[in-house]
Amino acid sequence: MSKPEAKKLLLLAVITVLGVNAFILGKVWLNRSVVVAELTLSERELDVPYHWGMAKEDSSLRLNIAWTTPWLTPNEDDWQYLSRQQQRILRLQQPQFASFRFGSCTDGYQRQQRSGWVLLEFNGQSYQDYLKQAEQHYAVIQQRLAAEAAAELNTGLAQDRLQAAAKRRQEQQQRAEEQWRVAREEATRLFVIDAAADRNLLQQTLAKHSGPTAGQLLLVPADIQLSYTWCQDDKAEKQPEVLINRLAVQSLYVAKPYAQRLPIDTDRQQKIRFQAQVYYGRFAEPWIANLALASGAVSD
Repeated sequence: MSKPEAKKLLLLAVITVLGVNAFILGKVWLNRSVVVAELTLSERELDVPYHWGMAKEDSSLRLNIAWTTPWLTPNEDDWQYLSRQQQRILRLQQPQFASFRFGSCTDGYQRQQRSGWVLLEFNGQSYQDYLKQAEQHYAVIQQRLAAEAAAELNTGLAQDRLQAAAKRRQEQQQRAEEQWRVAREEATRLFVIDAAADRNLLQQTLAKHSGPTAGQLLLVPADIQLSYTWCQDDKAEKQPEVLINRLAVQSLYVAKPYAQRLPIDTDRQQKIRFQAQVYYGRFAEPWIANLALASGAVSD
């Protein structure tokens, strides 16, 4: 290759890199030129990576957005899973479900993924319903353990068996108390409450939500998949359901000045407490506008 040709290729590469960077920076600027929503999230909704800051060669930080979907009718067996808030199944109204134009179940639900929109609710009715479910679960556990203790006293069991049963109940009591505490103090308050391929359908849902329990609502893009329960071969009547695979933006970059405010996580038993001002822009893409430690920032 001659030197002129090499110079042309180098110049083309430089122009390409500059063009791509200009496009990305231009999109970021356009997105941030209009703030459509502002949320004050905390460590409950933004996960600090495990052992943050321990790798000296990497000082970058991204916070994963923690969210869930409402659980309709949980029972006691479901609660162990529900308490971890890893629910991704969402029941939809027929128009929203139809908007995705899912294919036949013979194609397999795994390949039935569509780009669409979801309605996020922060600290609203869905979280209040979750708290009520947690409180009811806690009350049921207390009643059951009390009934078991009373029944065992009348059975004439040997002392060692009574002690073993009492220890088991104490462990269940502690587990129930921890789940109830986590629901009140640590569980995410960010819920996906609706989804559609057509953004206008969610605008209609958004317009119906108002009042003191509505919380903060916003529309964001997401990847939505046909629920595996929809294709189950049974005779039960099925409700339209989808699986929310992921939000289009699932993690937030933390600028170095903000990241330095978070203490190094040397002990995973401690919880870093902070508040982050999160803005959503013109293209429904979020960014962290400010981050500060909360009072009592690191607690056991």
